[in-house]
Amino acid sequence: MRATTLSLALLLFFVASSVLGLNNGLARTPPMGWNSWNHYGCRTNLLTEQMFMSQAKAMVDSGMAKVGYQYINLDDCWLASERDAQGRLQPDPVRFPHGIKYLADYVHSLGLKFGIYEDTGPKTCGGWPGSEGYYKIDAQTYAEWDVDYFKLDGCFSNATQMKEIYTSYGLYLNQTGRPMVYSCSWPTYAFVHQLPMDWDYIITICNLWREYYDIKDDWNSWTNILDYQASAALNRWAGPGHWNDPDMLEVGNGGQTFEEYKAHFSLWAILAAPLVAGNDLTNMTQQTLSILTNEEVIKVDQDPMGVQGTRLWQNTTTGTEVWARPLQDKSHAVVLFNRGAAASNVTVTWESLGLASTSKANIRDLWDKKDSGPVSQQFTASVASHAAIMVKISLV
Repeated sequence: MRATTLSLALLLFFVASSVLGLNNGLARTPPMGWNSWNHYGCRTNLLTEQMFMSQAKAMVDSGMAKVGYQYINLDDCWLASERDAQGRLQPDPVRFPHGIKYLADYVHSLGLKFGIYEDTGPKTCGGWPGSEGYYKIDAQTYAEWDVDYFKLDGCFSNATQMKEIYTSYGLYLNQTGRPMVYSCSWPTYAFVHQLPMDWDYIITICNLWREYYDIKDDWNSWTNILDYQASAALNRWAGPGHWNDPDMLEVGNGGQTFEEYKAHFSLWAILAAPLVAGNDLTNMTQQTLSILTNEEVIKVDQDPMGVQGTRLWQNTTTGTEVWARPLQDKSHAVVLFNRGAAASNVTVTWESLGLASTSKANIRDLWDKKDSGPVSQQFTASVASHAAIMVKISLV
């Protein structure tokens, strides 16, 4: 029986005998790592064993691993053009001559974790062999390769069947006994095809999920994603073990300014988003590294309470807005954001944070690493065009 037409009876059997994705104990804070897609895409001449190993080593050598990045994820286009004689997936033998287990072993030897990509359909988005009809054997293959993070796309699948598809695949993953973070794409295809989305259900089967169009190294691209997070009120579904995934980071890929990249990183942290770098780690500027390794911003993203932030207000005339999220230590992380063409004063009030206006608070600028206060009622700062100021507000 093909996995895409898995019977209800079989699904019920799986549910009775297996735990769901959320209960795998993984991703209690948003995953942090690196993925090959944003920088390398499907340029197969660059997607090689040596490239991948170099990125893993650079994650350690650059200090990124020390501040929490741990997953090294191989995205689409790693596959050979067909399965082996036993029907198992295999990598391109020229570009990955030692096989996937060899890569996983190398990544693990560095103290990191290994991730890989596949698709629910007959072929991947890039046109390589997909997983349709082979869900169980593929799940077992990933386990034998010691995969730690599995990203499952949905190109060329029937979007109306994705609830069943992602459920069955997740259960096959759990049956292997190998703990794997399960990254899903079902909400993206529901959005594209204008289908209803069962958000209450997806948080029980996936550790994280995409919801919108792919990110590009472009200001408008990631701010559109940000707006969708707000308009769809996706914060309702995020929490320890189950996260909204606004997509991988574009920081350092060259299409935006230093200030724009800082804003991008700041707002992903407010969203409690997975922080998955997508640049060339072997060739980073000091500015890029300073963004990706800002420990105070990362600490906000990784706050163990796991509350996704929301937009408090927006002025479409000036292009200014404020985003905030509460933190476990009872402080608030706040981003004063300016999309406008000119610098503008941006204010967050204590009332908007649910605090008494008479309360006094200290302000910590997470980028300038400077403290101010105590102040009461509100905090105002001048924010440059296409930039953000990120602060932590703590009651005295």
